[in-house]
Amino acid sequence: MAITQTTVCAQLDATIQSLGADQHHLLITSVVPSARRPEHQVRYSSALTTAELRRLRDVIDQALTQAA
Repeated sequence: MAITQTTVCAQLDATIQSLGADQHHLLITSVVPSARRPEHQVRYSSALTTAELRRLRDVIDQALTQAA
């Protein structure tokens, strides 16, 4: 899974990989495509359980609902 936000000056990627039955690796990276030597930099990395990912999804859903 890859989620990308792209603007003129930056790109943000989020990926989630399964580590096992109940573990997932969340990795958020950024890159400045216009930089002389663009390279992805890790902004956040964590191993999360399925329940923790669901809580994160709920927080995001709640923020989107409030913004609408």
